[in-house]
Amino acid sequence: MRLRIPSSRSTTWVLAETATAAAFSLVSMLLIGRVIGPYEAGIGAIAVSALLLLDGVGAALFTDALVQRPQLSQRTLRSALTASVAAAAAASLLLAAASPLLARATGNERLLWLTLALVPLLPFSAFSGAASGSVLRDQRFRLLAMRVLLGQPLALGAGLTAAAAGIGAWAMVINQFVATSIVFVLFVVAGHVPLRPALEIAALRELWPVAGPQIGTLVVALGRYRVFLLALGSLVAEAVLAQAHFAFRILDAALLMVSQTVTRLGMPRLCAAQGDREALAQSYGQFAQLQALLGLPAAIGVALVAEDLVQGLLGPAWAGTAEAAQVAGLVAAGSFLHGNHFSLFVALGKARLNLNVAVVHLLLPLAVLFLFRPSTPAGIAAAWTAPVLFATPAVAWIVLRELDRPLAWLLRQTAPAVAASAAMVPAVLIVQEALEGQPPLLRCIVAAGSGAALFATTAWVLLEGGMPAALSRPPLAPALTE
Repeated sequence: MRLRIPSSRSTTWVLAETATAAAFSLVSMLLIGRVIGPYEAGIGAIAVSALLLLDGVGAALFTDALVQRPQLSQRTLRSALTASVAAAAAASLLLAAASPLLARATGNERLLWLTLALVPLLPFSAFSGAASGSVLRDQRFRLLAMRVLLGQPLALGAGLTAAAAGIGAWAMVINQFVATSIVFVLFVVAGHVPLRPALEIAALRELWPVAGPQIGTLVVALGRYRVFLLALGSLVAEAVLAQAHFAFRILDAALLMVSQTVTRLGMPRLCAAQGDREALAQSYGQFAQLQALLGLPAAIGVALVAEDLVQGLLGPAWAGTAEAAQVAGLVAAGSFLHGNHFSLFVALGKARLNLNVAVVHLLLPLAVLFLFRPSTPAGIAAAWTAPVLFATPAVAWIVLRELDRPLAWLLRQTAPAVAASAAMVPAVLIVQEALEGQPPLLRCIVAAGSGAALFATTAWVLLEGGMPAALSRPPLAPALTE
């Protein structure tokens, strides 16, 4: 039997990419950290975090704006690439200047050289970020997936080799260096993007109505959790903070695939349909269905198995983490019922709405935190997920108004996921009851597997034996013009 490789634009590549990225984001850190030890891993993490803090803005500066353009010219793409690299070069100077301060603040002079070694990566990463906008616009998912499927194993191999050689924190730097370099080479060789620099202010001005708010959204989103933790640290004991923090990380690990998959698939398709409101609404409905099918079982599943998962991995002393994960998972499930508003607002050229939503998600948890001053991990989880209860209905109303669709239409899109989730819950509870007294991790794995199997079967029946429409072959994107 001949093995058939999916086409470049197959949605299979997106699923493979997001699953691999979620796994390697955790595994790489654990494996390299285990070899070099916690002290060296801590030093390396500080250096890499300093890089990533500045890298996010440059690498994402024009990505969504390039996807959104109804007609993308060579001059616009060249200008975006050049401006991104120039902005990253300025960020490189900032990181280089901050390196001595970082080393002095931590009392570790090695951080100076570790951070300086990462400085040259910023322009290369910025080029790759802008290039990925053009590639995503063309829905060339295979090339985007190769960044992870090829880059992450090679980077991990290089990092582990360096760690085994006994060079400590430098192994984490090498891991990051290899990962960034491979992505850059992939886009240069196969990205079909112009390499000759050009900078036209008029072209950048065309991109800025989307690029500006999207960068603001990214900055707010990146700082949201850090600000929340700082505020939390002034209100509760360190142990309570740690329990809540671990609960949020567990939930994020489960939901990362959902957000990345839906955005990666939905952004180019919604942008391609921006001139046809009927087609735009149809695509949005398909991705609302997909987001619910992926997000509801993930969020509710975390809540159901949190107690066994936490007890098996961390022990009884971390019971507060399980309580927080249960609250956060159940509440977070509501955020998957109104579809991918993030991509829709970009497609409509109303990216400022994304910034407004991000600001609400920053301020509302802080307001709840200081108003009610929760003292338990579960209470903290309720504060953190407050935007789901208060902001999500408003976002859903805006979405339906923009699409000119009634609430019943949106409920029909998410109905299969809701029904399948309702069938999943008692199945998990019954398995947990039947395995009472068994090792926690065994109960967790068997219960999660049983629930997933019943969810998939129920959803398959409700979808009349077919795959979600969002996973079908995507339509052609607008071509790049001269």
